[in-house]
Amino acid sequence: MKRLTAVLLIGAAFFLTGSFELNSQDLTTGSIYEKENVPYRKPVPLPHLREADVPWSKMIWRMVDLREKMNHPLYFPTESFGSRKSLINVLYEAVENGELIVYPDEEFTPGTELTLETVQANLGAETEMQTVIDVDTGEPTTMEIEGEVRTYEVRRYLILEQWYFDRRHSTFGSRIIGICPIRVYQRRDEQGNETEETLQRQVFWLYYPDARDVLARSEVYTRHNDLSSLSFDDLFLQRRFSGYIYRESNVYDNRAIMDYAVGRDALYESQRIHNSIFDLEQDLWEY
Repeated sequence: MKRLTAVLLIGAAFFLTGSFELNSQDLTTGSIYEKENVPYRKPVPLPHLREADVPWSKMIWRMVDLREKMNHPLYFPTESFGSRKSLINVLYEAVENGELIVYPDEEFTPGTELTLETVQANLGAETEMQTVIDVDTGEPTTMEIEGEVRTYEVRRYLILEQWYFDRRHSTFGSRIIGICPIRVYQRRDEQGNETEETLQRQVFWLYYPDARDVLARSEVYTRHNDLSSLSFDDLFLQRRFSGYIYRESNVYDNRAIMDYAVGRDALYESQRIHNSIFDLEQDLWEY
C-alpha cells in the first residue's frame, strides 16, 4: 500500500511539473512548441556566375502592388505581433538596429547611405508645427510635434531584377538586385487635413544580396499551414509575388514606360516587354 501511494505521488509530481512547463511555454511563446527553424536560418547560396558564361542580360524594374491578393503576405500584418511581421516592418527594424544599409537610389553608391532620420521622414515621421492650447495659461501656442512612422502606408514595392542566360548551366533566370518600398499617402493641406491628391514617395533602396540574411530569418505567413517555414528570402527566390514591368534598360536613359505610354497603352507595353523575354527563352531551345 505504501509503495502504491509513493508511485501515485511521483506520478502526480511529474504531471504537475509537465503542466507547469507547458503553461509557461504557452505564456512565453504563444504556442505549444518553440519555433527553431526560421529564426536561425541562413540564406541558400546562389550559384556563382562568370561574365564569360552570360552571353545575354537585361535589367528590369518591376512594380509590385500590395493590393493584389497574391501579395498580401508582404503587406500584412500592418502591426507586428509575435513572430509575424510585414516586409516593411522587417526592413525598418533592421535599418533601425543597424543591420541594413539603405541608399537613395538603385546605384547603391558608397557614401550616399541614408540616415535613420531620413528613412523615418520618408515614412511620414516628419516634425510638424501645430497650434495647441497651453494647459497652464489657456493660451494657444505653437509646438513641434514629431509624426509617427507610417509603415502601413507602404503599399508598393519597386524591384530591380537582372534577367540572364547562363550557358554553362543552360539556365534562363533572374536575380533580384534591389528593393524599394514605396509609400502611398494623401497630401495634407496647411491645416493638416488630408486632400484627395494621392502622392508616392520612395522610402529607400536596399541592395538585396546584403538583405538576404535578415529576410531568411523572417517568417512569412501562409494561409493553409501555420507550421510553414517559408521566409521572405524564399518568397522572393521562388517568385511568389505578382507584379508588372515598370521599366526596362533602354537607350533612352532607362526611361519608364509611363514616360511614353499611358493608360491601356502602358499595360500593353509592359506585356510586350514580358513576352519578348519569354519568347527569347523559348527560342533558346529546340523541340
